[in-house]
Amino acid sequence: MKKKVVIVIIGIILMSTINFVSLPAKDIVNSKVSDNEDDIHIVPEKNTKSSIDDAASTMDIHFKWVGAATFIITIDDLKIACDPALDPDAEGRVEDPVYTDEDFQNIDLWLITHKHEDHLDEIGLTKIDSEALVITHEIAVEMLQTTESPNINILEWKEKRITNIDDFNITIEAIPALHGTNPITIFLMEGVNGYWVTLEKNGQTISIYITGDTTTKWKVINSLRGRKADLFIPFMGEARIPIPILRMLLGPLTLNARMMRRMKRIINPEITIPVHFGTFSHYCEPISKVDQWNDPSIKILSPGENITINL
Repeated sequence: MKKKVVIVIIGIILMSTINFVSLPAKDIVNSKVSDNEDDIHIVPEKNTKSSIDDAASTMDIHFKWVGAATFIITIDDLKIACDPALDPDAEGRVEDPVYTDEDFQNIDLWLITHKHEDHLDEIGLTKIDSEALVITHEIAVEMLQTTESPNINILEWKEKRITNIDDFNITIEAIPALHGTNPITIFLMEGVNGYWVTLEKNGQTISIYITGDTTTKWKVINSLRGRKADLFIPFMGEARIPIPILRMLLGPLTLNARMMRRMKRIINPEITIPVHFGTFSHYCEPISKVDQWNDPSIKILSPGENITINL
C-alpha cells in the first residue's frame, strides 16, 4: 500500500507537466475513432431478416438487477450471472442487494469482471456452485478458488471461450476494460475484463456486451469498432476514488453518461440496461443523467427489479 501511495504522489507531480496517454503512439495513429463523441458518425445497420424470420426466431430475455454490478439473465433454461457482490454491510454500500435464494440456483455461467469488493465478496462467492462454468479475469482467481466450482476459466483480453449449454452455442470473448482515465488509476485498480457474449440457438444469434468497470480509452473503443450489440449492459456511476483530493485529481474510474452515450453510438444496441450506479457511495453520478434523455431503448431498473425483453 505504501508503494502505491508513493506512486500516486509521484504520478500527480508528473501529471502537472506531462501529457499522459494510455496507448503507444502507433495505436493512436492507426485509430480512426475520435475522442470527441460528436465526431463519431454511426450508420445503423440494415436489418436483412424478413419480418417472417423475425416473428419466428425471437428470444425472451429475463433480466434481474440485484444491485451494483450483480445481475442475472435467464433465457429459456439458460441462466447467466455476473459479479456477485451481496454483502449489505460492505464498506460504502448505501443500497442493499435485493434477491431471493432461488435467483442464484442453477446458474450455468458466471462472468467475473474483477475482484473489487463492490463486484465480488464472501457472500457472493457462496452462490457459485460446483456445476457452474466460471469465466474470469486472472486477478480474481485466488478468491474464486474458495468456491465449489472446479471449472474456473481465465480469459485474457481478446481471448474467447466457446461452449454449449442447454442447446445454446455460447461464445464468450474478453473485451479490454480500463478502470480509469489515466495510467495511475488504471495501475492502481489492477486488471478488469469486459465481456462480449454471443448466444446462438435455433438459427438466432444474440450479442450481449458487458462493459465491466471501464472508461472510453482508445483501447476499449477500438475493440468495439465494427460490432453490433443486441443488449448493452454498461457499468455506470462515474465511480471515483473515495479520497477527496484524489477523487478530483485522478478522475472517473467507470462510465458516466457521456461515455456511455459514446459507446452506445458505436455498438448501436437494441436495448441498454445500465447497472453499477447508486449502490455504493463512490458511485458519484446519478442515473438521472441518463434518464433525462427519455430514450425508450434504455431501461433503468431499481435493485431487485425484473424486466423481460424480446430480441
